[in-house]
Parts: sequence; C-alpha cells; structure tokens
Amino acid sequence: MASLNWESVGEGFPDSHQNDELLLVITREQSEQENWIISLEQEAIPSLSREIEYLKTFVGFSKSQHKPFVVVRWTAFDTPSLEKRWLLGQLVKKLKTQFESIQKLAIYLAGDEIEPWQLAMAEDTFFSYCDHSYNELKLSSVRAMVKNLGDLRQCDAFAQPRLQYQKGYRQWINEEPDVMTSLEIGRRLQSFAKSHQCDFQEFDRERLKELGMNLLLAVGQASELSPSRLYMVGSNIKPGDRPLMLVGKGITFDTGGINVKPYEGFVNAMKNDMGGAALMSNLFMALVKAGYDKPLALVIPACENLVAERSMKPGAIYKSYKGHSVVVDHTDAEGRLILADALAYGEEQLKPCLTLTAATLTTAALRQFSGYFTPVHFANHQFELSLREQAHRFGENFTFWDSFLPFKWANKGKVSDLTNMGRLPASANIGGGSNIAGHFLKEFVDGPMIHFDIFASTWNWSSDYPGSTFGATGASFNSIFEAIMADSGDLWGYRKP
Repeated sequence: MASLNWESVGEGFPDSHQNDELLLVITREQSEQENWIISLEQEAIPSLSREIEYLKTFVGFSKSQHKPFVVVRWTAFDTPSLEKRWLLGQLVKKLKTQFESIQKLAIYLAGDEIEPWQLAMAEDTFFSYCDHSYNELKLSSVRAMVKNLGDLRQCDAFAQPRLQYQKGYRQWINEEPDVMTSLEIGRRLQSFAKSHQCDFQEFDRERLKELGMNLLLAVGQASELSPSRLYMVGSNIKPGDRPLMLVGKGITFDTGGINVKPYEGFVNAMKNDMGGAALMSNLFMALVKAGYDKPLALVIPACENLVAERSMKPGAIYKSYKGHSVVVDHTDAEGRLILADALAYGEEQLKPCLTLTAATLTTAALRQFSGYFTPVHFANHQFELSLREQAHRFGENFTFWDSFLPFKWANKGKVSDLTNMGRLPASANIGGGSNIAGHFLKEFVDGPMIHFDIFASTWNWSSDYPGSTFGATGASFNSIFEAIMADSGDLWGYRKP
C-alpha cells in the first residue's frame, strides 16, 4: 500500500540519504537557506540545471556524498500557490526522464517553518509516482523529510487524516465503475459509520418510492448493478442540533441516458461522475477522523444513468420530493435530478444550518473555468474569505458566483414548474451552464446552500494538473477540509445562536 512517511532529520545534510536515491530539496520563498543546501547549489552541474519561468533548479551529485540531488529555488515572490505547484509538476515530469533509472526518491522541505504549499508539493510528487489506483508506487520508495516533525505539525495539525482521505477521494473516482456502484458506496459508508460510532441509514428503491423521491428513482431505473439508493450518515447529532450537511452527487457511471453522450462528450471518463459523492464522503470521514466535534451529516444519492429499455425518457414529467414538477428535457442533465430529491429530504429531516453540495454537474464548468479552477455558487463573504485563505495556503483556486435572478428564471419549465435543462434566451441552443444548474438545485432548499461544481477540476483532463498522472486530481479537498476545521464554530455566520 503506497503511503508517504515523514522523517525528522535535524541539522545538516540528511544522513539517511542513500546512494541510489534522488534527493529533491524544495525551498521556501525569501528564506535563509541552510549551509548544506547552499553547498549543493555551488556543486550543481550547469548543463543539468535549468530554469522554468521563476523556478530555478540546481542539479548534480554531491561531492562529499556522491549522491544525486535537485534543489528547487524560487526567483519570484508572492506568486499564486497553485501556479507554484503546477511549475513543480512540470519539473517532476522532466526529472522522471532525466533520472529514469532512479528507483528511490527523498523529498526535503527546507526551512524552519514549513508552508502548506510546500507540503502540498511533497504530496503532489508522491502522488505523481503512484499508479492510477494510488495503491502502488512506481518507485521502490518515496519518503519525505523535514528538519523537525514539530514544524510539520505546526504547518498542518491534521495532515494525516487530510492526506489519507484526499487519497481516498482520488481512489473512489479512479475505481472501476462496475466496482464502485451505488451499493459499494453504501457498503463503504456503513463500514466507516460502524467503526466510528456514526448513525447510518440506507434507503432502497421501495423506501424511495414510499417517500416519493421520483427524480432519484427515474435516473436509476434502468440499472440493477447500481440501482437508486440514498444514504445518510450522521456524527455528533443530538435532538435539536442543526448540523452542517454535506451532499454529493453519486452517478457511478453516466452514459447520458437516451440523449447518449458522444465520445467527444467524455463518456470514456464518466466513471468520475460520482466525484461529488467521493469528495463529500471522504471529506466527512476525514472530519470525523480529525476529531471534528460539531454536528455533521452526509447525504449521498447514488445510481447510474444507463441506456436500456427502462431508461428515463426525454419529455417525461416527474413530481419531486419537494413537490415541484420537473420535465426531463435532456437525460444527460441527470445529476441535478438526484441531488434535488436528496437536498429536499435531507433539509426536511436534518434541518441543517448550512448545506454544502459537490457535483460533477456540468461540462460547461470545464469550458468556463478550465481544469484548474472550481466554481463556487452562493457563498457568503465570510466563507469566501475563509476558502480563499485555505486555497492560497494549499495551492488551489476557486471562482465565486452569487445568486442572479435570470439564472433562476432560466429553470422555469413550459409544461412543468421546472426543466432540468435551463437555458438563457440568448443561449437557447447551448444550454445553461454551471450557474443555471446551481440555481436549479437552489429550488429544492429553503436554507443556505453553497454549491461546488467540480466537473472541471476533479479530473485531470489535460494531464497537467499537479500531483495527478491520470484521472482524479484531489482538487478542492484540502481547502474545504481545512476551512471547516479552522471554523470557530459559527460556520462563517450561518450557524445562528
């Protein structure tokens, strides 16, 4: 099982550095360097060293130890942390070619105070040497070192659960779709709940039918392998509590339904369409593991969207759990349908003070924001500031969008209350985009909701996202986790006295 282990090496050149091991030294901006690092820079071989924008490398073999090394120095300051992560990712790609015979890697984070983006870079490098399952290393060993482990704990007191479940987030997405079914999601959540004293509920088709969750049932009605399910897990919830509710879209495979996806519509990558469920489930588990002691709930609707005799049909009208009628104008806009029933039921039963949703909701997010940024809808100013702070610390990026009446009205149906394919009048031929889809979800909650459309950033579409060679990127996990753990208890003003 691939894991990143940290060691404290004290002052001076790491004595544990092995002859057949590449030492990668990641420095901080504008910090005084240790003498042994300066010596390595002086011993570097000019023809092997290079500069990528404002990332300068010193490459060589130490004269005293005769061991390979790479020192990374930054020549520009106050640059975006995600950009620095991306630059280091470009370097690591080159190092894989330059040192292709090396089978061991040691990463040293320089400085008396470790920055979270340095920590993220070490994790990126580790992940880039894992296979796509993140279970096996492509090298015989990858380890990380700091001068003092206390510096690491001061940098991120929750590094262990954060990394463990960010890895889990990646693994869930990269898992084969015939393995990671709606039933398997339930098994994993139930197992965690049982071992961590959490409440667990499962709603099968019969129970969903009794409750009137017709949107969730419609999307999954063609599948027996991954049938419609709703899961609810609770931690530290007492009578009268108003928890933070996490809701994630769990479409375990998406063919597009009868409006079938073309190859150009990323159908070969659609095992990632349960990315919202993967993010929120692993976020919930990380928070519980890290000792989050406030009321917390997880709600996961799950199924797969297939082409079959019993598939949901375009033009069909369904009554949602909330009572709104919805016309299915496009069967590939199914994620918002299953979330709608889950949001309405979860809010009714749990009465959360705030709901966070995550979903690979729209391909428009990729066109609008590229694969590096995650759009966030409906956040208040306090949450935006908190998330921006953590994103800067860990090297992630978000764009923020407020409510806007034209986006709300775009979801009005002609023969029903709502359509699942809202369009702006000026864009009637291209659909509604991430903003309109987010406003569709808002129709099914009465309280505050913040929505993350993670379609663009959750998958490594360009093969260029730092720390990911294939598939899942882990994006957004660190920032959301750290923002929740850093909250003082009032949930950014959403939890009223």
